[in-house]
Amino acid sequence: MKKLILMSGLAIVMMASCKQKEEPVPPATPPPVEDPAPPPTPRPVTQTPPPAVPPTPPVEDPDGTSVSVGSEGISVKNKNGDAKNNVTISRKKTEMEIKTDK
Repeated sequence: MKKLILMSGLAIVMMASCKQKEEPVPPATPPPVEDPAPPPTPRPVTQTPPPAVPPTPPVEDPDGTSVSVGSEGISVKNKNGDAKNNVTISRKKTEMEIKTDK
């Protein structure tokens, strides 16, 4: 008899502990709206010709004298109007160039 009471008590406790608890259900969210508005139409693109660019005048070397000194030698360049003088002196070569346009 003790076993019967013990078993029935155990069964009641098991039923009470295994009872499924009702969890609060969150409110249902509405389904997402598909294509709420059509996409905006693209703006028409017109092709306009680029503005005319005036031709650039050719760049001329300015008149004057330029002297370059480096580890390889010395270079002297002189320009006066159309006359050009170039002198290069180094260990490997010596060069002199004179141009006059008349």
